[in-house]
Amino acid sequence: MTNFELENMKKAFAQTDAIFALEGFEPDADMQEIREALLAGRVTQAQVIREKLDFIKINKTLDRFNQSRSWI
Repeated sequence: MTNFELENMKKAFAQTDAIFALEGFEPDADMQEIREALLAGRVTQAQVIREKLDFIKINKTLDRFNQSRSWI
């Protein structure tokens, strides 16, 4: 990921947080861990989405998703 892409992702996270904060929502610890992995380049957004969908199909929940990922 280039520095430009990295900065854009950070800005997108900040903007998303600001929008959600208007409704009283804050990112939880699991989301923060995923964001850190994305920013560190250990995983792509497409990979996170694919793995979450696969995990939900099997487990019918996202509970313990982060604990099951090697890239976290």
